[in-house]
Amino acid sequence: MHGKESRDWTPPRPAGTGTDGAGAGAYRYRGVPKPDPATVRTQQALAMLARLRTTIAFRSSRVRALTAELGDCVAQALCDGVKVAALAQAAGQPAASIRSAGVARAGLYPSGQSRSGHLRLIAGLAAELAAAEGARSAAEEERTQVLALARKARLLDDYQLAGASGLKSDEIRKITRGVGLRVA
Repeated sequence: MHGKESRDWTPPRPAGTGTDGAGAGAYRYRGVPKPDPATVRTQQALAMLARLRTTIAFRSSRVRALTAELGDCVAQALCDGVKVAALAQAAGQPAASIRSAGVARAGLYPSGQSRSGHLRLIAGLAAELAAAEGARSAAEEERTQVLALARKARLLDDYQLAGASGLKSDEIRKITRGVGLRVA
């Protein structure tokens, strides 16, 4: 069956010697093809959202820690006899929140620190807290811009954005509704 066919068999030719018109010096591209621009933009948006999610978590943690420390210092100052009005002015908070902080931490003993020392410490903590809240707000605004851009360009759907940003899909729709995109 294969007897006559096997005698006429010829070995294959080496590469580049074919008669396809390319000849021996034909160029073959062996690199990686360019990625799809939409895929690149999607990956950039996901990376940006992941970075912002981490940044916001760190900033929120810092804000919570400073808020607790400020409350402890206010309560200690109240225990040491500093007036509510002076504490409210130093902390930049209403007198009612100063009184609430004092009532919440009622079991303190006098520390013996001076009035000016308490006020300086509280003013410094209040300034640091305001800076931390500002940094967190800036990161949240940037996240809103990235989410709005990704929704407008239809790079990802709301559920994919929710997974990347840590927000719920309904929240994403609410915070991006009517957001004017900045051109930077």
